[in-house]
Amino acid sequence: MRNKAMGLLLGLLFCTPLLQAQQKCTIRMSGVVKSAQGEPLLDVIVRTEGNRTAKTDATGRFVFNKLCAGSYPLSLSRLGFSSESYTIILSRDTALLLTMDPDAIHIQDVEIIGQQQGGLSSSVHRLSAQQIQENKGQTLAESLSDISGVSTIGMGNSIVKPVINGLHSNRILIMNNGVRQEGQQWGVEHAPEIDPFIADRLEVIKGAQGVRYGADALGGVVLVTPAGINMDKALSGNFDLLGRSNGRGGMMQGSLEGIVKSIPQLGWRVQASAKKIGDYETPDYVVGNTGVEELNYSGALTYKWNKNALEAFYSHFGTTLGIFRGAHIGTVADIEARIAHGRPFEEYDFSYTIEAPRQRVSHELAKLKWTHTFNADRSLDVQYGFQRNHRREYDVRRVESDDLPMADMVLSAQTLDVVLKQKNSSFGVQSLIQINNNTPGTGTTPIIPNFDSYNLGLFAIHQFHIGRLHAEAGGRYDFKYLDVAGYRYRRDAVNEDGSIEQYLLTDTRRFHNASGTVGVLYHMTPRLSWKSNIGLAWRAPSANELYSDGLHHGSATYELGDQNLRSEKGLKWINTLIWNTDRLTVTADLYAQLLYDYIYAQPNPDSVRQTIRGTFPLFVSQQHDALFYGADLKLTYQLTHKLQYEATASLIRAKNIMLNTYLPYIPSDRFQQGISYAWLGEDQPHSYVKLVHRFVARQSRYEANSDYAAPPPAYHLIDFVASKQFDLASGRQFNMLFSVDNVCNTAYKDYMDRLRYFTHQMGRNFNLKLSYQF
Repeated sequence: MRNKAMGLLLGLLFCTPLLQAQQKCTIRMSGVVKSAQGEPLLDVIVRTEGNRTAKTDATGRFVFNKLCAGSYPLSLSRLGFSSESYTIILSRDTALLLTMDPDAIHIQDVEIIGQQQGGLSSSVHRLSAQQIQENKGQTLAESLSDISGVSTIGMGNSIVKPVINGLHSNRILIMNNGVRQEGQQWGVEHAPEIDPFIADRLEVIKGAQGVRYGADALGGVVLVTPAGINMDKALSGNFDLLGRSNGRGGMMQGSLEGIVKSIPQLGWRVQASAKKIGDYETPDYVVGNTGVEELNYSGALTYKWNKNALEAFYSHFGTTLGIFRGAHIGTVADIEARIAHGRPFEEYDFSYTIEAPRQRVSHELAKLKWTHTFNADRSLDVQYGFQRNHRREYDVRRVESDDLPMADMVLSAQTLDVVLKQKNSSFGVQSLIQINNNTPGTGTTPIIPNFDSYNLGLFAIHQFHIGRLHAEAGGRYDFKYLDVAGYRYRRDAVNEDGSIEQYLLTDTRRFHNASGTVGVLYHMTPRLSWKSNIGLAWRAPSANELYSDGLHHGSATYELGDQNLRSEKGLKWINTLIWNTDRLTVTADLYAQLLYDYIYAQPNPDSVRQTIRGTFPLFVSQQHDALFYGADLKLTYQLTHKLQYEATASLIRAKNIMLNTYLPYIPSDRFQQGISYAWLGEDQPHSYVKLVHRFVARQSRYEANSDYAAPPPAYHLIDFVASKQFDLASGRQFNMLFSVDNVCNTAYKDYMDRLRYFTHQMGRNFNLKLSYQF
């Protein structure tokens, strides 16, 4: 009997593995991890049996495939939250909804260390879901201006770009879905070619971010991040319909996403948006030829298997923008008279027609990214990006057709990034190739020459965590090679027919530099935290700053470069204090930045350039050491359960410390405050009314007689917003938002607007925005 029992036991021991091997382990366990407030949590480490791990994505989702039936332990861990443990019994495919409670001491680390977007010591600011909803239909720069310390520069109301602590254009990097945006961003009137509708998160990282993101990140970084594809539904999506009174136009947007049922690891998304707006109106007159037409679309695929994830993304951005014709002027006397008059002499009728002068820009971006997760603490990202930016600028021609562009530039860019992420460290290699070609046949000399640019960067970042103190340090080295060829004017040689002689310019330049960052995050108390970061960044002078010598048709200015310019080097120290209680949240940024060999375009009021196209203001590239310093403040106070007060303020000071003079085109002091009333409960956060007051001071820190016109007066604006959320069956939502910009129909000009010489900003504007999500 004992022998039979022993035989049965041995049989079970040997047969059980064989039975398990024959069992089909095809069960899929997926889940979503959220905070106690219902926000999805990124980078939660999920562990189960056999030390198998997964990490949640931006939507809080994780997945384990090829599991057998049975009982599984499940643990969740994330910095800033208390660890959680569960036991899950699996018999079929299972979807879980899990929550984590915050850790009081490390609550500030949740967005900083957990996401590691800008480093734990950087000042990172994100637009809320409510702000993104309110700003739908606006340009990227206009949306970001709700963040303290961020303003805009541009031409009128349709061509604007972001300014961070006084720096813009080539000193700010924009990361579009993880890819460094490469277009003709050197021009003030070259707005970012990005459709904000694709973004689920819009963030600004202040400070010199040259180590992680590369050369040119002197002023900061803008992160435009789409939401992760929802792989828990076979089909979901959202639609937006927007209308506005000023410009008598509208926008529409639609997005669909889901999974392939036969391949549940494969997710997909398609999205498209369109815009058509006519001439904008000031309180007193129509600004002719300022309409906008836009058509954008994108698609994305995600495939996950074992410890690998593959992402593919493609987007197309296409726009046509009108340039106010009154900025293209015939004589010196005319330009002086128009600036003195302060508004157009002509009367314009409203129109949707976009005539010359105008811009037509298309931007294509393709991305392929592979991520391999070795374990919960180590992963490898390999990403390739390709971009093609085609910019055409049209002017009024005397002989040829206005349909022939005056400038026709194609910029192709390829990036390859390889980043190894450890538990507390990152190591990376980043490369960039740019090829800029001017299309022949325009009948004009291009403002910038053809060029090839080759860039290579190596970086390493490490973080240290000791109780309440967190620190980080990083270093980077970049090399850039620039090869230039193009025709230029020889101003001391005039042909017999009176035309200016041209010559072939060829040049090669090599730039290289090191970047570094050191920072700390210290939790003084559970409610008060201090962040401090010192960053060294640099950028090489752009092709227009080096070689431009001609009419820039898009901005109606004549620009003159300097071939002897050196690289800019910037050292920025930014300190952030964060006070957080149940009712009050205060964030204060104090910063100072020393910029060696700062390059800027100085308007020259003593000289204009007369060409066959007319007479234009002259802007000349100059280079001096400069000092920027200032403060940004954001405050939110919950007056009652439903009543909330918000305020932001920013001030900046900037001087040429070599000449002891003020720098041109620096934002003036500004203050914004708003009070909102939630007229329904917390389960409907988008049901509220809000009144906003904006104040922008006159820029008094400028050099007299250094510009064509003195800075305009200060102005106050009042805005109104009313929003209502409707919860429908099956988790669907419908949102209706009505807003009024510039309620009092105030006539004003902004110092950062290049068209302020000739016209005012937009008057009162009514908006209606309808959104449906399922």
